[in-house]
Amino acid sequence: MPGKLFEIHISDFIIIMRLSSVLRQFLLLFLSLQALGSSSAATDSTKPTMVTPFDPCYSYTILDQSWRSIYNTTVNPYLICDYNFNFVGWYRFLLDGQNAQMTEQCIPIFHCGTYVSLHLNGGHPTIADGVVTRNTCLFWNNDCCSSQIIPIRVKACLGGYYVYELVKPSPYCSAYCAEPGIFYSYGPMVENTTNAPSDDGSSSSVQFPTPFLFFGNKHQQIYVNNNGFLTFNQSSSQYDPDSFPAFKNQDIIAGLWTDLDNREKGLVYYRQYINGSILQRATQDINSYFSNLTFNASWVFTATWNKVAYYNLTSTETSFQVVLISGGNYSFILMNYAGIAATEHPVEAGYDTVNSYYYFVIPGSNNGSSITKLNTSSNVNVPGRWAFRVDGESKPIAENTIGLELKFNSYSDMTNTANVEFILQKVRQNLIKKGLPSNIQLKLKKILKINP
Repeated sequence: MPGKLFEIHISDFIIIMRLSSVLRQFLLLFLSLQALGSSSAATDSTKPTMVTPFDPCYSYTILDQSWRSIYNTTVNPYLICDYNFNFVGWYRFLLDGQNAQMTEQCIPIFHCGTYVSLHLNGGHPTIADGVVTRNTCLFWNNDCCSSQIIPIRVKACLGGYYVYELVKPSPYCSAYCAEPGIFYSYGPMVENTTNAPSDDGSSSSVQFPTPFLFFGNKHQQIYVNNNGFLTFNQSSSQYDPDSFPAFKNQDIIAGLWTDLDNREKGLVYYRQYINGSILQRATQDINSYFSNLTFNASWVFTATWNKVAYYNLTSTETSFQVVLISGGNYSFILMNYAGIAATEHPVEAGYDTVNSYYYFVIPGSNNGSSITKLNTSSNVNVPGRWAFRVDGESKPIAENTIGLELKFNSYSDMTNTANVEFILQKVRQNLIKKGLPSNIQLKLKKILKINP
């Protein structure tokens, strides 16, 4: 195929590309901008050294106290009151070692290990907002912010976490309440619907306010299947996942498709939102991850598997969440991962489309021994979160077919299919980040080993 050779650096790879004329124009522009950025950086290096101002994102105390969880209703042997703590400086919440944040929900009494719980009023800031002042409130007498309004300072940090300049509350026995950081709110306190305890069960159909655009298809409904995946046309009891690309006649979203069993342990929740702070949060998240768009969420759908066990392995606990976000002609998916137990069951996480024109497998998610790392992996620099834009036409783009020649150093056995797939997924993700179509597919044609 006619074209011109280009060499670019993406992460640890040197990629030599023979491009069609359309993609050649794109990369010429990209390389020009890169050169301009390098030139500016060289000029900046001659400037006097500036003193870096204090940044609380890198100087904080960790509060990793499981009793602060909004799901904790145990107050024995005694209530815990934050007026007994001497708060000084900035703090970051963790729950069970995972990223957490102060809740924005109105929490009833006798939660979070205390009598009355403190929540954040006014929503969390974005990174662009810098340090902001927000009020914390008590939920009392069915009033979400009735008394003891305490101002604190909050900052959003790179890496998907928040830090808080906490102060001592008084005079009530109260405590700052936390919830899992990357998860959108779920559970009985936000009036979620719960799937019935049933091996291989599913929800009834959930109707969307407006169609969800999924790679050219418009879907009006969805089903939440207990085995960790979502389907659009009908529910499914399939417990062994398909291997993507499956080349089947269905669209599917797999948070973690495997043989789960919510009869003995765990709950499967789902809820749809058409207003409120969830839409604000979704709007902020999408505009942060896809900065070339101006997006406003019109509805959000969440499906959460909370500490669900694997079939015949009742001692295991696995927690993850799939979030569908819709607004205008745009559609997005977030996949959030907390504690994921290892398993010998077949597993798969990602998405697939009709005839597999578009598909994606989260690296490492098709191996039951490596899925424990999902809560630290990401394509948006937020540990435990994967984000995808999924609107668009479901057609292959044959005219843009290109060839790639990769040169890299590796200690991996490249005759191993799993290693090859992992490398190809990494390259594909980097190419998409650089602006190539999200349906780009890579297939290995030849390996040439050169001894040093």
